[in-house]
Formats: sequence, C-alpha cells, structure tokens
Amino acid sequence: MPPTDDFEQEPYYIFTHKEADRLLTEALDTSLDEPEPFVRLLLILHDHASERQLKDSIYLLMEVAYEGSIVRSIDFDKYLEAIRQGRNVLEEARSRWQGGHDPEA
Repeated sequence: MPPTDDFEQEPYYIFTHKEADRLLTEALDTSLDEPEPFVRLLLILHDHASERQLKDSIYLLMEVAYEGSIVRSIDFDKYLEAIRQGRNVLEEARSRWQGGHDPEA
C-alpha cells in the first residue's frame, strides 16, 4: 500500500500493541517506569519520519513507553512536548510530588 497523507484514515502499524510492548521492554536498558531517554530517541525519529506507517509505528512505541512511565499522569501530548523541549519530565514530576507531600506530615 503506498504511503498517504490522508490523516483521516485509521493509523496502520508495523507491529501490534503487544509486539510494541515486547520490543520496548527488550530495548530499554533502564527501569520501565523511566523510559524518557528512549522516548526522546523515538521522538526525534518520529519528528523526522516521512513514511506514514513508520511515523505511526514510532508513535505507538512512544505511547507504550508512556503507559509504563511513572509520569503518565501528565497529558501525553504535554509529555512529548516537554521531552521535545529537552526538559527532564521525570525530575519535574518528582519535584511536583515532593512539593505536594510534606515528609513530616
């Protein structure tokens, strides 16, 4: 099937959600709840991919990584934008959590 720019079609992937989860688990050399370095790499690839199937598949990998992240309470699009901007979303989330919880209480 030739690549298309018609964004109203359903996305199509190279692999299933389960396969994406397995690939992500095997690819990460860190804790699965802190996938931000891997997502940063995928985001760079996604932003530069021109073939729709590849772009959709990279996006799926980022979604699967996000689902396992300890920062998944952040909106997914905001999460990607923060990583795109070079921010450390994990440290930001930890600071927010620590600021909202008094260890003496």
